[in-house]
Amino acid sequence: CPNVYQITEAQREALHVAAVFVNNFSNHLYVIANDICDQQGLDFEILKPLIRQTVRKIEDSAPKEVQTGPAARGDEGTIERHFAWLEKYRAAYLSIYKTLTVSIVGSRKPKQ
Repeated sequence: CPNVYQITEAQREALHVAAVFVNNFSNHLYVIANDICDQQGLDFEILKPLIRQTVRKIEDSAPKEVQTGPAARGDEGTIERHFAWLEKYRAAYLSIYKTLTVSIVGSRKPKQ
């Protein structure tokens, strides 16, 4: 069966942590995006093509290779505007945004 993997207990624990990132945490980010859309009178449906496109990209490429957005581009102006908007909107979301931004910036490929 192609979907059966032999892994160690340590690998199992690591896989579970990774699964929480790709499933539980990503879904929570959708919850946040849905909340922002609702509060701003926007339909979350607008974001679904982007979500599908992102998932399709990682079918053929490593996630790091297809990372986009202001943190991946080093677009500090946009990041600062987003910080200011989130600071007024919801501090908990600002904290998540900052944490993820720092993580993305830290993982950027060195410029050649």
